[in-house]
Amino acid sequence: MSNATPTRHDRTRLLARTFATRLEEVKQGFVERDEVVDLLALATLCREHALLIGPPGTAKTRLIERYCRILDTSPFTYLLTRFTEPAELFGPIDLRKFQDQSVYEVNTSGMLPEARIAFLDEVFQGSSAILNTLLTLVNERNFFTGSKTIHGRLITLLGSSNEIPDDPVLAAFSDRFLFRCRLDYVADDEVEEVLGLGWQAEQQQIRTDPALVDGQFGKAPVKSPVKVAGTDRSQVAFPLADLAVLQQALADIDLSAVRDPYARIVRALRAEGIAFSDRRAVKAQKAFAASALLAGRLRAEISDLAVLTRLWTDPRDEQSLRRIVADHGVPVDTPGRILRDPYDLRIDLRECRNRLALLRTSDEIREMLRLLGRLAAEARRDHPAEQPLLKEISQAQRETLTKLREDFPEE
Repeated sequence: MSNATPTRHDRTRLLARTFATRLEEVKQGFVERDEVVDLLALATLCREHALLIGPPGTAKTRLIERYCRILDTSPFTYLLTRFTEPAELFGPIDLRKFQDQSVYEVNTSGMLPEARIAFLDEVFQGSSAILNTLLTLVNERNFFTGSKTIHGRLITLLGSSNEIPDDPVLAAFSDRFLFRCRLDYVADDEVEEVLGLGWQAEQQQIRTDPALVDGQFGKAPVKSPVKVAGTDRSQVAFPLADLAVLQQALADIDLSAVRDPYARIVRALRAEGIAFSDRRAVKAQKAFAASALLAGRLRAEISDLAVLTRLWTDPRDEQSLRRIVADHGVPVDTPGRILRDPYDLRIDLRECRNRLALLRTSDEIREMLRLLGRLAAEARRDHPAEQPLLKEISQAQRETLTKLREDFPEE
């Protein structure tokens, strides 16, 4: 009985590290988008919503599609205009039921009410009918169709806009997006890297286009798969069931160490007249918990309060909020900095070794090698003097590689 809680916590830590590994793979395929990937992860873990602010052509759609791939799901994506009809998002009327039974019902198959992750480009362009329906969907995860209520599976709604409109009518809807992130075109000295990664992505799209591979132009010759940074579809997904475990684990994160400094920050924000609603103040605590969990911790630290810099309401308050958070001793440029004790690293190592004999597929073994590689890099970076730990990790890597070669000699 005494081992039950540590075992559960060990598994939670391992899942968090696996999820963090998946996030690193997404980041490798993009330039200057690490903060956006972190934001998507926080929104997903918290089951909250995020707003991406920036001009067109900043890879928002491609980034979200790539992120969703690690969760083995496809986002519902739509560009809103002033002329977008509700049926385009929520589904058309079921005409058969309406004609045969005089029942008003919407066919939501494949539409937003059934999506797990949704991305609405130019989200504030939607009509009042659309935004009011979205408000219920993001708040309560409910969609009303006639007398019937559909309980949606929505994890997070991601919206984008060139700017946040200064319109009181839209304020209530805008406040439902807990997280905010600005995107811009990459810096001049990163253009070459953008061109290289962008062309690799275009090559991958050409090679996998159904119309070219086996479509309207006939069956094309089969080519050897080419692995492209950030686009390898053979990578092991992070199951939604494991994601649910992490989402539930937020309730186990100890926030006691950050509650007092957070309260002081909230009072300082109010003293300067910075918009920060009670709703936002309460929900921000989930973001602290998610930041700690992604760092492999079950206890929040002062560095986790750095996510506050992504929770502003009014764009004009962004820099003031960042200054106030920094004035309270929060390292705002390194949110959720991972610096774990060697004991925690050994817990992860022990869990990896315990699972090794249970691995059955080559993908699972390769995933274990990736985890051990990340563990080794963390140990070398943060604890270079811990030579016994480094040797143990190296030995585990050799054992895992041996298992891969013995169980799958043909690969």
